[in-house]
Amino acid sequence: MRASQSGLTGAEGQAAVEQQFTRIRWGVARNPMEHDLGTDLWLQSRDPRRFDMGALVGAQVKSGDSWFRSPERDDAGKVIGWWFADSDGAHLKHWKDHNVPHILVLHDLKTSTSYWVPITSDRIVSTGKGSKILVPASNTIDEDHLNDLLEVATGHRKPAQWEGSAFEGGEPILRPDRLRHALLTPRLIAPHPNLAVDSYQPDEAIALLVKMRLRELRPSKSPYWETKAPDLEGCRASKDWEWRFYAALYSFLVEGGDLGAIRELIDADDALPHQQAAAAAVVAALLVEMNRPSDALEVLDRLIEADVCEPTDHAWLMLHRARCRAELGDLEQALESAVEVQSLRTIAPHDPTAMAIVGAAADLIFGISSQASRNVADAVTGRDTLAAWWRTQEVAWALQEKAREDFKNWAEDKTIRWGKSDQTWLHLRAATLISGFTADHTAWRAATSMLAQRVITTATENTDAVVSALTQMLHCGDNEAIKLSLGRLLRAGPVQAVQQAASAIILDDATRTSLLAGITAITKAADVLLPEHAVRHAQWAIEVLNDPAVLADRLAPTFSIPDIVLDMLAALVPVISTSDLRVVVDHLVTLPAQEDQAIAHGYAKVVRAVPVAEWSDADKERLAQRTSDNFELSEQIEVVLAASDETRRRGLEEQIAQGDLAALQAFGDVCDLNADTVTALVESLNQSIETEVAELQQGQGAVRRTSFGGTLIVVNCWHPEQASWDQIVNLLSQSATYTRHLVRPLENLRRLGDAVPSDVSDRLAPILRQIMARTTQPADAFFGSPDVRGDAAAALEAMQPSSITETELWNLMNGTTNQRVGAALIVASRRRPENLNVLAAIARDPDPWVRAVVANQVADWICDGVATDSASALLERILAEDRGTVVARMVAARLDGAARTTATDQIAAQLEDHPSAEVRSEVAAHRSKPMVPTAQPNKQGHVS
Repeated sequence: MRASQSGLTGAEGQAAVEQQFTRIRWGVARNPMEHDLGTDLWLQSRDPRRFDMGALVGAQVKSGDSWFRSPERDDAGKVIGWWFADSDGAHLKHWKDHNVPHILVLHDLKTSTSYWVPITSDRIVSTGKGSKILVPASNTIDEDHLNDLLEVATGHRKPAQWEGSAFEGGEPILRPDRLRHALLTPRLIAPHPNLAVDSYQPDEAIALLVKMRLRELRPSKSPYWETKAPDLEGCRASKDWEWRFYAALYSFLVEGGDLGAIRELIDADDALPHQQAAAAAVVAALLVEMNRPSDALEVLDRLIEADVCEPTDHAWLMLHRARCRAELGDLEQALESAVEVQSLRTIAPHDPTAMAIVGAAADLIFGISSQASRNVADAVTGRDTLAAWWRTQEVAWALQEKAREDFKNWAEDKTIRWGKSDQTWLHLRAATLISGFTADHTAWRAATSMLAQRVITTATENTDAVVSALTQMLHCGDNEAIKLSLGRLLRAGPVQAVQQAASAIILDDATRTSLLAGITAITKAADVLLPEHAVRHAQWAIEVLNDPAVLADRLAPTFSIPDIVLDMLAALVPVISTSDLRVVVDHLVTLPAQEDQAIAHGYAKVVRAVPVAEWSDADKERLAQRTSDNFELSEQIEVVLAASDETRRRGLEEQIAQGDLAALQAFGDVCDLNADTVTALVESLNQSIETEVAELQQGQGAVRRTSFGGTLIVVNCWHPEQASWDQIVNLLSQSATYTRHLVRPLENLRRLGDAVPSDVSDRLAPILRQIMARTTQPADAFFGSPDVRGDAAAALEAMQPSSITETELWNLMNGTTNQRVGAALIVASRRRPENLNVLAAIARDPDPWVRAVVANQVADWICDGVATDSASALLERILAEDRGTVVARMVAARLDGAARTTATDQIAAQLEDHPSAEVRSEVAAHRSKPMVPTAQPNKQGHVS
């Protein structure tokens, strides 16, 4: 007998398709002839690592030229697929309705290429009598389409329903998966608080630990309340790997142990692959918490390369690897690892931990992708998971506890509660652990910052706790929180916490997340750094500025490197010792021309920070040769050159006469200006103020480098013959939304009040009272509208002593920070020893700035010989109670212009060991002055 050609063709095609599926590592089984009802092959789906997906696919194979006779073409005539026609539609219906998903395969014998299509309702087209389906030319059986084939195999799986699972939801979870669930979705494994249990299983204890339900894990000390707490010593000695893992994790999280014990468990002889994965993920997460992603990557790479974990655990490790790579700036490989995780979406939609991993990977992909390639919809959809909701519950419970705590504090609740714990902290810590173990970097950053903020606002008396909170803010990269926290701590203390946290920063070890926060912290904390730390950071800054591309390539930061680093360097310069400052000066004098204004602005700040005495003649000669810098840097260089060259300084008067305020700054003391220059300068300033007034009347405001009004007041007071006050009156009369333009004029009126002519002060007095009388502050517009009511009152008192009434003074003392500062200045300016008690009362103000102003004014009394003994005693108490820097800095600032006396030496002695470099510098400068006899007060307490 002769064999059928069609049969041979079919057999050849089927065998070829079998080989193609074998090459992509799928299992293939032929359907026995007696059971062949339209399915040729049963395909056992496997992932790229040969792990079985537990999902079958049926395949119908058609081979030969006859199946390619109905091509579909695009507009250009290119074949995009072939139509398979089913005359009565029965076959396509059978395959579509089958419990196992099916594909139709067309095999081209000439090219040995197989084309396939999933048989689904949306792809089948009715022909009237029958139906047809298009087999795309783009779908081939190969590695490139493995994920598409996997989606066919597993795409029909439906997510499990977890609503109502709060009480006993974890029962269906099988043992190999329970450990991962205990770490990522502990809600499903930890026994419900109302569920009675005789004892805990190790995965349950681990879940309780992750949720920070520590009360249930500690032996009870009360005879009225019993816990089922595991015995830690027994756990450590247990033959059960998971009990040993619980004990090691408890030791780290609760007892302050190290990671060594957990790390050793990864390689334990009895560790199963899913346990190794859990331990490695935990170690990686905790190392990232400690800002050590490179160490975490080493742990992960070893286990991933061993290739022993099942798909979900493998994807979990790959996500942690992607997170670490992103932190180290290796964005391309991080993206590659995170994309690989996405296949888990179709493989395990029923597993909430798998969906948490996929969601975190989607968010990571969004975060490290270029702006143009970001897909917001994918990121939002990916993060919308059950695990994310359950983790957010922890944050919600924390906020609930915080609201309850705030209410009880407001109500002055005095109830004593035994065994009370900080539930807000515990819930937030749980959120950080869950997000960290999931490798959800965005969620971890948010939860960690909230936890750090909780600590820093409740543990201000505990320096170690504050240091820990600042460190966590740095590691999670919350730049805004670092700015606010350090600002507050430097004002009010404990300043030692700032010093410790900033000194521990090593910028070479910074991650992509922590780099900006680290630089910001050093910039803000520079004044309290020890010189050896300051010079270390300055050397790092100079290395970066010499070649910013190195840092950009290493960490791919999202900010402008030179701008931020220059701000840091400028802040560090005053702290650096004279011998170490040379490296900064050498960098500045060898700079290429700086034409970019932003960078020139930063370098101008660095030049301004270098003491004039540190510039050698050779340095100044090189500075003088610079002609191509942006004006901001050129102007600051001119200040340096003019300070030691009188001829050059005098040469600035021509520019000053034309209204060049930068030249005026470089010139220095306005008293030295000649009359003609002053006349021209006053005219120029009047014109500038007139323009500013016109802008204010039109509702416009601007932030200027120099205040026209403030400058004119100084010039008027020191050169009364050329003075012009009309525009000052005009400027202060404007009732604009903005008030920033009033700050410097009011400050200078207070400082030079006794030099303001009486007729001018009479014109200004009602205007200042109008400013004082504002019942509300102006709206905080784009450029800011600071409260200036206290400034106005202090200025009025300076021009017209004792003009502020007692009622007005009481109102100021009861007002805002600015008003209370005004009250302190007014009381101090009257120089009445009997009012020292008033200053002592104001010195108890909760705002550090108010206390600092009081300390400055009391120091002023001491310097002028007013009630010296009592004032010295008060100042000693203020300084002793202060834990920040602003009070000491304000006192040290008063020493700057004071003659050195026995009394001022006593002030200096209290400040000589202060953490602030600025304070120590002022003290050293003051002690370098010659001693003069102590001033003697007259009968009114004023210096004779």
